[in-house]
Amino acid sequence: IGLTVSAGVASLKFVAKIASGLHKPDGLTVVPPGKVQEFLDPLPIDMLWGVGKATGKVFATLGVKSIGDLRHIPVDILIAKLGKNGLHLHQLSQGIDEREVEIEDEVKSIGQEETFAEDVIDDEIVKREILSLSIKIGRRLRKEGVRGKTITLKVKYHDFVQITRSLTIVEPTDDGGEITKVCYLLLRKTEVGKRPIRLLGVSVSHLTSSEVKQLALFSHHPGAQKTQRVNKALDTIQ
Repeated sequence: IGLTVSAGVASLKFVAKIASGLHKPDGLTVVPPGKVQEFLDPLPIDMLWGVGKATGKVFATLGVKSIGDLRHIPVDILIAKLGKNGLHLHQLSQGIDEREVEIEDEVKSIGQEETFAEDVIDDEIVKREILSLSIKIGRRLRKEGVRGKTITLKVKYHDFVQITRSLTIVEPTDDGGEITKVCYLLLRKTEVGKRPIRLLGVSVSHLTSSEVKQLALFSHHPGAQKTQRVNKALDTIQ
């Protein structure tokens, strides 16, 4: 589809990360296992992950300009200057990195967005789109087996100014209808209907497993619990 990508291949995670940035925007850098030290030594020290401005100043006082320079500094000096981070950076400079590659992250939020072909000012069109987005999010939440407590509405106006409005409800939900109702409340805090909008987004965060459910103190009727949540949302936003 015409996109460019740069990649780094190495036997260590941090080395692959460094390699991926060397020949942007469309390059491939491969560091064979036996060539790691040869690859690292001449590189500027600020290419080492974890070296920021403060650490860079410390290294400057030690005469460290490259990763190879760092490798030759006694580790006890680095620990005295930088604590545990000094030991960690010294190990990286020697090509030691035992961290595993993590290929799965916990889902933090689930959302949907829609960019309109033409700017929209009709709030009825916006409400229909919110309903459609919320239903899709509800399906995705149920598919993932999670519910969320914080519902966020994102609006990008025609001049590309973007705002978000959020509300945290009492109990987590995976109900597209309930998400829709909260988003309708959040619309009151925007200029939808007054200013043309280009993009609309809905997301749900603060996710918990659907298997974990807080018991209600005073009501055991599901409909009553839902009414309490929506009423709480109304009280909060008004």
